[in-house]
Amino acid sequence: MDTARGTPRQATTEPAEYRAYHDPSRVAKLSTTVVHALADAMDVDVTDAGFVLYDIVDPDSLDRLFARTTDPQSGAPSHVAFTVDGYRVTVYSTGQIVITPPDTAARDRPY
Repeated sequence: MDTARGTPRQATTEPAEYRAYHDPSRVAKLSTTVVHALADAMDVDVTDAGFVLYDIVDPDSLDRLFARTTDPQSGAPSHVAFTVDGYRVTVYSTGQIVITPPDTAARDRPY
């Protein structure tokens, strides 16, 4: 409670972002890392996630888009973003994956 005015304060907590990193020198494909990171962000087992990445974005295209090249100067930093069940997924060419959960307050609005 705000003691100066005696009015309740609104909670201003933002949904926490989930961050993961894809290491291109490892065996796993980027699309696989994204699926596992998204399941972690949703707090579900990857086999029970309830989504198919292919329904949202072509996994093979995602893998090729950020495929490692032999020339480190081959392109400018880039990213791609898409939404899965309200979660915003942003994949960066650096290997960083940022997942922002849906804003439940906005999602529950009647308009």
